Amino acid sequence: MANQILIIDDEVFFNKNLKKYLSEEGYDVINAFNGKDGITLASQNSPAIAIIDLRLPDMNGIEILKSISNVSPTTINILITAHGHVEAAVSAMRHGAYDFIEKPFPTDKLKVVIQNALNTSELKKTVKVTTRQTSSKYVFASLIGESNAIQEVIALLKKLTQNDLNMVLVTGETGTGKGLAAKVLHYNGLRAERPFIEMNCAAIPENLLESELFGYESGAFTDAKKSRSGILEDAHKGTVFLDEIGDMSPNLQSKLVKVIEERSFRRLGGKKDINVDVQVIAATNKDLVKEVEKGSFREDLYHRLNVIRIEMPALKQRKEDIGLLIDHFIAHYNRELNKKITAVSEDLRNTFKMYDWPGNIRELRSTIERAMILSEGEELNKKYIQIVNSDEKIKVENTETKMNLEVDLDDASLDKVEQEIIKKFLDLNDWNQTKTAKMLGINRQNLRYRMKKMGLLS
Repeated sequence: MANQILIIDDEVFFNKNLKKYLSEEGYDVINAFNGKDGITLASQNSPAIAIIDLRLPDMNGIEILKSISNVSPTTINILITAHGHVEAAVSAMRHGAYDFIEKPFPTDKLKVVIQNALNTSELKKTVKVTTRQTSSKYVFASLIGESNAIQEVIALLKKLTQNDLNMVLVTGETGTGKGLAAKVLHYNGLRAERPFIEMNCAAIPENLLESELFGYESGAFTDAKKSRSGILEDAHKGTVFLDEIGDMSPNLQSKLVKVIEERSFRRLGGKKDINVDVQVIAATNKDLVKEVEKGSFREDLYHRLNVIRIEMPALKQRKEDIGLLIDHFIAHYNRELNKKITAVSEDLRNTFKMYDWPGNIRELRSTIERAMILSEGEELNKKYIQIVNSDEKIKVENTETKMNLEVDLDDASLDKVEQEIIKKFLDLNDWNQTKTAKMLGINRQNLRYRMKKMGLLS
């Protein structure tokens, strides 16, 4: 409850007088005279602050603090202790106490500590709401698809989120959703309310990548004016996502092995080890076995990474999901672009399904985004769809009386031209073979023979 304070102290006179004072200051105060009752009140009321005596008849303050943290995670705990118990109070702060005050204490000091604690409490609630909003974006259903390939990935992720993992490797072609899988794993797992920090190992120069990962001490290099923590420290108790780890230099790979095995490292220029508790999720579109054979990736790091592996399927391996993905992206960009597109022609859908999508879901998304930006009305306009692959450029632009076909003149073989014409006429007729054969002036058996030769029939 906002501005509610719970006092847990077995000294009746002190407890009641403190309650009276804080009530007169405008706070809603509840009190308990032993640890068990205090924990019950915390569970029932979720107070903003709990003021806990370090020594109680039934349990000590650290036990109470741990229990309150479980039943009311947003409660800020302040310990009060008699002279001589300061060392124990400091130990309690390592277990999550916000602050401690020695008895006897001036009321002005208590007011300052409480006000600071309330500010911290509001911040914790804001962070919790933000985390909840973020995690709602990365539910299992955000992995769109009904194919066996993607359903197997979802089933594996659900199993993994039940465990506190040290290391996960996500592999797959560019654009298959490796980053999305990492976020789903984090935000549905045991570390969901802790930090998720992402770093692309291919996008940052080696010297900067090292300082970003491990941090540095003042004077470690020319521009290091003051000490700074790295993402491994910042992600303590949370997750570090290292994208494109196959591009990490061998020097950094060796340092990462130590982090994974010993859960410790040193800042650049540092002289002491820093212990961290982080879940490391690494992703790559490279074949790490081949990289190990070439000597560009450390074998010991590969084996440490490859304990738990998630393989993201290419879009060409799950073409039955393309229709769902089209509808998903159209709904998304309708909201983003304030559009009202609700229709996609069947020939366009079939064209999408016939294409192999070398850029996978990222390419499909970009293709739809471009067409959504340029299209007017309620139908996705085919003339704004451009699909480019390694062999030809296909522009889908059909009218009732005309079909345009573009083929790269550097590789305009008769077989390829024939195949593209047959595919386009099949698209135009919703893959009705009888209608397509009639339009092409051949019989259905001849069409089926050509389709089989071209790999258009299963």
